[in-house]
Amino acid sequence: MTKFWQLVLIIIIVLTAYSNIFDNQLIIDDQYFIQEWPLTRSWSNVGQLLAGANPESQPGVYRPIRSLLYLIYYQLWGANPTGYHLHSLLVHLASTMLVYGVIREIRVIGEKRKKIAFVAALLFGLHPIHTESITYIAASMEMTGVVFFLAAFYTYLKNKRVWTVFFALLAFFTYEMTLTLSLLLGLYELTLGKKDWKRIWPVAVAAVSYLLVRIGILGISPARGDYLAYSFYHTQLTMTKMWIKYLWLLIWPVNLSHNQTIVPGFEAFMTPYSDQAAILRQSILDPEILLSITIIIIIIFIIFIARKNHPLVSFCIGWFFISLLPVMELVPQGSMMNERSLYIASFGWVLVLAWVFYKIYNNYNHYKYYIALVILTVAFLYGLRTFTRNRDWRNDVTLWQADVRLSPDQNAYARFALGNAYNDRKDYQKAIDQYAKSVEINPGFAVGWASLGRTYADMGKVTEAIS
Repeated sequence: MTKFWQLVLIIIIVLTAYSNIFDNQLIIDDQYFIQEWPLTRSWSNVGQLLAGANPESQPGVYRPIRSLLYLIYYQLWGANPTGYHLHSLLVHLASTMLVYGVIREIRVIGEKRKKIAFVAALLFGLHPIHTESITYIAASMEMTGVVFFLAAFYTYLKNKRVWTVFFALLAFFTYEMTLTLSLLLGLYELTLGKKDWKRIWPVAVAAVSYLLVRIGILGISPARGDYLAYSFYHTQLTMTKMWIKYLWLLIWPVNLSHNQTIVPGFEAFMTPYSDQAAILRQSILDPEILLSITIIIIIIFIIFIARKNHPLVSFCIGWFFISLLPVMELVPQGSMMNERSLYIASFGWVLVLAWVFYKIYNNYNHYKYYIALVILTVAFLYGLRTFTRNRDWRNDVTLWQADVRLSPDQNAYARFALGNAYNDRKDYQKAIDQYAKSVEINPGFAVGWASLGRTYADMGKVTEAIS
């Protein structure tokens, strides 16, 4: 199959998996950026957007190119979600095609890299972990930066230095997760390249330039909150489990959740009412933490022992770790885990998976039809899970219902958010049931109690409201 028809087939299959997102409404942060942000209403606000203005509920980020996109799109289609979903699909298709292009340029893979690129790009396009990144409009606007990031990596492999720096700057000023680019280019040179370190420094300078503008000129801190229980040590103990949870979601993308439960009583989205004691009770001797640390050490050991005979394996594993560094709470971000953080990291997973499939296919001829069937099955299951997960993002009710189903007795925030969604629909009894469950899970969840009282008052049940 020629390159053209490979790409056509990938596009058709990926579009099929995401064909049901156009019925999805604006949800969660979409209302702040699209429905309520006054700066997107006029071109006269360009200066404020370039200077780092954000909705009041979204402090601590500097993504001016993303902000300009919100301005442009509001002029084109206002608050109609259809245009934004079209942008989401184009972002994902562009990323998928760039994944294909990048892999085809990795010469060390050999002559069969075309087949590996096809399988890896198909798996990337269909992987269910990307549903939050693409179906959720606010996240897909951030993923625009990943398109620039992948374009920078691609042009780097093509030795087009000016274009590399150009796309790198666009990436950095769109989405901070892309600041790992120079580290990932260094990883490539170390494992698969010619160790030509001089080629990397312009990208590193571009990253430093972004940080100088953000921190030095505009004074926007890289921190967006505090460490868990105000303890760096206990935060990093917790993050050892997050490394493994991120890896498991790539391998087994079934139990997807917008707000993952970190430990009982403490969800990914930190609030003033999160159970800090649950974090402080953790010890390095806890079995789950010890197991996580052991797995991480084993994986790092594999990087070193594979670097000579299987450098691609070392590259893919290193890619996973490096690409997640910005969200591992070395600098607090206010959220312990987001599935969209895996959008870049998943490149390493799909590449090593496609490489393993090809190795087995190529070396065991009598199994090749079985391997082809396995690849088709994985792609089908990925696509099916993506299609079904997209429906969870249809509106606020369906999204939080999915989170509640996953953690019915642990996720107080999901119960609270589902109560808010029902309250917005004036379905007060269902709202009360969810608020009551949220404070049952976390008795210190003050906004849950307040919302319960407010809803009783809205129903005219004054005695219950006062109680």
